[in-house]
Amino acid sequence: MEKLLKFYTFVFLFIFQSCSVPAQEQGAQSSPVEVEVSEASELIAQGNLILLDVRTPGEVNQGYIEGALNLNISTWDEFKAGVDQLDKTEPVMVYCKVGGRSHQAAVYLVENGFTQVYDIKGGILAWEKAGEPLKKD
Repeated sequence: MEKLLKFYTFVFLFIFQSCSVPAQEQGAQSSPVEVEVSEASELIAQGNLILLDVRTPGEVNQGYIEGALNLNISTWDEFKAGVDQLDKTEPVMVYCKVGGRSHQAAVYLVENGFTQVYDIKGGILAWEKAGEPLKKD
């Protein structure tokens, strides 16, 4: 009897746990798409995406991709608050200096329901090395 009770308890917990895991939204990505600088440049030129620079303000002052919105991932609460203001249905392209922080940000965006997330491979250093323009204020 005790084994049967344990079995049914296990089955109940398994079913309950399965029901509590949200299904992935239709059309949502399972992971960010890493893009080379050339592809990133083409997508940015099309003009129908949110370009997100997740570097610190000091790094941004050294140069940024024109049209980028700066949400510093190092200040996590401010970063999340800024992300909450973005339209999850709009494509988002993320970059940082070399790719580590932008990958973290891109994964966060995907996990929070953004449907199209791109991450520039190699970050702004790769962008600059490829001869793409930087804006400085």
